[in-house]
Amino acid sequence: MKKETGKYLAILLGIICLILAIILIYVKVMAADNKASEKDLNNKIEEEVKYLDSNLISLMNKLNNITVINYKVYTREINDSSSNSAESSGKGNSSSSMQQGNSSSGESSGQSQQGGGSSGQGSSGGQGGSQSQNGEGSSSGSSKPITVSELIPNTILSNNSETDWTELAYLLENIYSTWPTISLDLKEKGIAVDMIDSFSLSMNGAIQSLKNQDKNNTLINLYNMYINLPKYIISITNDAGKVNLYNTKANILNAYVLATTSDKWNDITNSIIEAKNNFNTILTSENNDRSEKNNLQKTYVIMEDLERASKLNDKDIFLIGYKNVIGQFQTMKE
Repeated sequence: MKKETGKYLAILLGIICLILAIILIYVKVMAADNKASEKDLNNKIEEEVKYLDSNLISLMNKLNNITVINYKVYTREINDSSSNSAESSGKGNSSSSMQQGNSSSGESSGQSQQGGGSSGQGSSGGQGGSQSQNGEGSSSGSSKPITVSELIPNTILSNNSETDWTELAYLLENIYSTWPTISLDLKEKGIAVDMIDSFSLSMNGAIQSLKNQDKNNTLINLYNMYINLPKYIISITNDAGKVNLYNTKANILNAYVLATTSDKWNDITNSIIEAKNNFNTILTSENNDRSEKNNLQKTYVIMEDLERASKLNDKDIFLIGYKNVIGQFQTMKE
């Protein structure tokens, strides 16, 4: 009897141990799945923040027609009249004349006139053809449109372009359409609702001011959208370098907004100094390799140049320095 009881106890203990082992394995698997899911969510939010970072900075820059490229490509159409001159003929006593126009682009329009040894320019777009008289000849050529591209230096001092509100509206509406997905991810991560709502309110303000073509208020609202990004980054990473980089950008953008909307040059300089302080923690990090450190040092020097430019109280000089800093940020690893 005792032997049977011991046998049953052994079986029971075995079953209990098996159940405990299964539970332990299940808990470990679930913990690993949760950890993987959290990592995936963090990576997704980081990519979404990068998207917002890139597009918000682009929007803010386009309000002043600032791009980091050194040249812009302009295209225009001209009419090729070389074949017309060679192919126009008649079999009898004939006289021919040709007027060509409609050479146009976003930059200029012109008209060339050939015949009788005279030439001129104008804004008319008429086009005529060859005409033969007292004979059987006819004009066999017709003008062929040719697209000509040219590189135009893209500089702050020579920038006379108007703000392209249509393009700005397109970019902002793209952010608006992606925001519901991003906000759901932020809520899933546990980010405070008021931090999410802050972005939404500023985005609605940006849309309203853009609709009214109010450059200053559009710029301010876009900046108020941007300053939420460092808060989102803090929630998904312990990397102080990433957080400080977003804070540095926010400081530089604050200086840019102040330079555009006001003449508070002391505040502008102070914002740049704060940007340098944030960036200095990245520069002095021991995790930087040699090539990266050289690039970081170059960025810091360019920010020092921007600080000196701000003390001149000259908006154009400041924007030149700002353009260099923003361009340098694009070369950095995040």
